[in-house]
Amino acid sequence: MVGLVRPAVVEDAAAIADVHVASWRTTYSGLLPEDFLGSLDEAGYEGRWRRILEDGSSRVYVAADGPDIVGFASGGRERAGESGYEGELYAIYILRDSQGRGHGRRLVQAVVGGLRELALRDMVVWVLRENAGARKFYERLGGVYIRTQPITIGSSSLQEASYGWRSLDDVRY
Repeated sequence: MVGLVRPAVVEDAAAIADVHVASWRTTYSGLLPEDFLGSLDEAGYEGRWRRILEDGSSRVYVAADGPDIVGFASGGRERAGESGYEGELYAIYILRDSQGRGHGRRLVQAVVGGLRELALRDMVVWVLRENAGARKFYERLGGVYIRTQPITIGSSSLQEASYGWRSLDDVRY
């Protein structure tokens, strides 16, 4: 089924890892050193996603085109102590060839549903400041810019920006 979004299961860990690494390599090319992007290891990410899925404290969803997983998103309780927010969209990545087909909106909608299951009422997300496409995506969803802060990824010092929704009812799909 085209455009299916469903909760992830442990058996999806390898496919999520593949999407994660491929998406980082395309999304952050030019923002992060190519040697760092080339060093990303699907097997390591598979183990990480397997642990996350087995733990069950996060909500993780996958987007599929037919039998292939082409994207994923995860969320849960806010992790960094951002004042005024209890929920967080941790990650959302979609393979470049599958972008622009509504997977992102459907994945965010699924994460919002997961946050509601956790009795969370609001949401924050962090995005690299230089990632203009992602920032526009969050703005179209009704996210309000909060602030920036420094982040180090590999050997790169960058800035990340946060967007928030004071109520999950404010997310526009």
